[in-house]
Amino acid sequence: MLLKLFAGISAAATALNIASTRITLSGAKLAGLSLLRFAEFYVGSLAAYVAAVYAATELTVKKDEPQENPSKFWQWNMNELAGIVCTLVGAKVTVTGAEKLPKDRRYLMVCNHRSIFDPITSIKAFGAQEHIYISKPENFKIPIGGAVMHKCGCLPLNRDNNREALTTVKHASEIIKNDVASVVIYPEGTRSSEDKLLPFHAGSFKIAQRVGAPVVVTALCGTDEVVHNVPFKRTKIEIDIIDVLDGEFVKSHSTKEIAELAQKMIQENLDRKHAKKERLPENA
Repeated sequence: MLLKLFAGISAAATALNIASTRITLSGAKLAGLSLLRFAEFYVGSLAAYVAAVYAATELTVKKDEPQENPSKFWQWNMNELAGIVCTLVGAKVTVTGAEKLPKDRRYLMVCNHRSIFDPITSIKAFGAQEHIYISKPENFKIPIGGAVMHKCGCLPLNRDNNREALTTVKHASEIIKNDVASVVIYPEGTRSSEDKLLPFHAGSFKIAQRVGAPVVVTALCGTDEVVHNVPFKRTKIEIDIIDVLDGEFVKSHSTKEIAELAQKMIQENLDRKHAKKERLPENA
């Protein structure tokens, strides 16, 4: 929506700019000048928005103070920023299996982790209002992004400090229990650079087990290709909702068993995609 607004403002500004110059140009030159002016105003609008968000976050967001409730305003900004980033890097996001998502209650969504674009594409697909993301503390230090994450209710998980990690797990469980939002976590804990998943941290699943919440097993494919394709090639990113482990199953099994099952399901999904990709003709 914000990009469309920028386009509208830029088109109007271009028309006013061209009209005010009162110069006579041929059709081709006029079209070229109009395109140049449109690009200038469009980039200027985008830069002004980023500058405004940066100033707002630096001046108003105190990341050392806990965010009791997610901010609707900053969730909207998170959605817009995710959309802008996906557009700029040429990421086309598709979702399969969305009909499997629980409609009547909150859940824990677990995904594989391949790139910094994983949460960005997930926000683009599902929106920031319905999901709160758990991320490593370093990400909350990123200019603009870290502050917006904090205001949206995202939680830092320090795996090197058991006490802090447990506090985050309890907080995330309460978010689900109190119907604030669903929670998204990457159980590998860090990005994998290989096709094979890293071992899942079983403790991640305590978030769901504490409150008997369903676990949505999700596979992400293609996010690691973005950096190789920008700026000349679009990247197809696929988000597959593989299956949902219901709350009773989660409560009756150990977190280690759930972690191993979720990892197996995601690995099998990725292996099928990799095999299918290898079978495709090179120019397909």
